[in-house]
Amino acid sequence: MEHLLIPGTLEELEHVHEWTRRQLDSAHVPADLQHNVLLALSECVTNAIRHGCHETRSQKVKLECRRDDGAIAFTVRDRGAGFSPEAVPDPTMGAFLHRAGGRGVFLLKALSNESTIESSCDGTSVTFRFRWK
Repeated sequence: MEHLLIPGTLEELEHVHEWTRRQLDSAHVPADLQHNVLLALSECVTNAIRHGCHETRSQKVKLECRRDDGAIAFTVRDRGAGFSPEAVPDPTMGAFLHRAGGRGVFLLKALSNESTIESSCDGTSVTFRFRWK
C-alpha cells in the first residue's frame, strides 16, 4: 500500500496528480481507464480540501493506494466535520441540474466499480476501486 499525506490546500492537487500517475503506471492501469481514475480522485481530494480542511494548510488529507492484479483502489481521508452522503442531492435532477457544484459523489459512483463513503463528526473516508480484468 502506498500513502501520501498533503496539506489541505488546493495547490497540492498537482502533487496528487503526479503521485496518482505513478500509481497508475505501477499498476499497469489501461490508458482508457486512467482518466476516470484521475477524475474520481481529483473530485475526492478537492472535496476533502474544500469541505473537510476548509483550505487550511495545517489540516491534512491522507491518500492511500492499494494495487491488486487487475484492480486499483484509493482511499481519501480528512478530519473535517463530516457530511451525510445520503443528503447530497442528485445533480441530474431538476433545480440541481445547472448548479455549479455538487457532482463529486455522483461522479465517484458513476466512474468507479465500487465506492464507499464513511462520514462522521471525526472526518470522512472515501474509498473507490477500479477493475479492468
